Amino acid sequence: MKTKLIPLLLCLAVLCACLAGCGKQAKVEITDSPAPVQTDAPVQTDAPVQSDAPAESPAGTEPADDESAAQAARYRAAYEKYAPDTVVFRVNGEPILWSQYFSWIYELIDQLESSYQVTDWNEPRDELVGVVPDSTFGTYVTSVARSYAVQVAVIRQKATEFGVGMTDDQKAEMQSALDGYAEYYGGQEGIEAHLAESFLTYDYLLEQSETSYLYNNLMEALYGKDGEKLSEEDTIAYLKDNGYLYAKHILFRTVDDSYQSLSEEEIAQKKAAAEEVLAQLQDCPAEELPERFDELMQQFSEDTGLIAYPDGYYFHSGDMVPSFEAAVLALEENGLSELVESDYGYHIIYCPPMQADHIMGYNQSQEAFTAKYYVSAALFSNMVEEWFLKAEQDAVIEPAFESLDLNALLQQ
Repeated sequence: MKTKLIPLLLCLAVLCACLAGCGKQAKVEITDSPAPVQTDAPVQTDAPVQSDAPAESPAGTEPADDESAAQAARYRAAYEKYAPDTVVFRVNGEPILWSQYFSWIYELIDQLESSYQVTDWNEPRDELVGVVPDSTFGTYVTSVARSYAVQVAVIRQKATEFGVGMTDDQKAEMQSALDGYAEYYGGQEGIEAHLAESFLTYDYLLEQSETSYLYNNLMEALYGKDGEKLSEEDTIAYLKDNGYLYAKHILFRTVDDSYQSLSEEEIAQKKAAAEEVLAQLQDCPAEELPERFDELMQQFSEDTGLIAYPDGYYFHSGDMVPSFEAAVLALEENGLSELVESDYGYHIIYCPPMQADHIMGYNQSQEAFTAKYYVSAALFSNMVEEWFLKAEQDAVIEPAFESLDLNALLQQ
């Protein structure tokens, strides 16, 4: 078994993820509060080379069986059908070489042969209906491999166009990771020999690693580190145009920590407390309502999400319990609801204006990000997708590779 140094990296998901539904928006389930599951941070590309040492011995203590050896020989024979520097296609005039293209083909076929027992790459498969025009793994592999190669080239080209490079710290971080791998594999020759088993050159590994940094640096150059270059108006317009709703609430819980209903007496007390707070808010002058609502929210709300979301919740239709969403939809900006009852308790809902500096969600490191950052990342992602799409459409493919037959290539 070989250790892969680099995952498939940019925006298109590999087939396994597509078939598992990873590309679809998951339905939000409500757990400990009527707030939606926290908004995920927009995906950014991390450096594909990790600093952790591989778990396996570079000496290869597990002997390859005959089947694995035969498979490796087939891959090697396929790779050697063309010279490494053969031009497969051009992206905005930049040549993509066979050595680069085949490294992506290998990543895909190596996974698919074991996961889907592929014996005929030209056989239509139910798993691929709607994924590629002819529903075959062969077309899937060649088209996705081309997409990955396009993405690496385009990000580097755009970085040059916008004058974006890597910082000294990023260069040092990347070099440290590569040096760690080189040391593990016995030096530069060792790591290059290991990479060669995956048909990946050291130079192309560097390009891919740099690309992941350049992607994030491009976004920062165009929108700012935290999206600060995006205007308040454009941020709010994007959220509204994309169906986001926004509200704060004061929750009086009628369930305990195990979501079991409180006693009738306790529920009556909660309702009375909620009505008293609501009366205070209804008597409050309009210009004082935002500040007063926040004061009472901090004092009385039993929403466990309040600490993480002090600015309230940004959500889509279907993310919240129905009664909560219906109340928000019925309110205008700066509107205050009557008591709203849900399975969690009694809510007093207020809909202040959206603001770009509100906390909108948390990333995988549990770091908060603002609405402005979220929108900036979404706009940048859309921009990048347009770059990729245009580059793929305009790519000039060499005749020999216009209809690459994997059965013939792999002698199947």
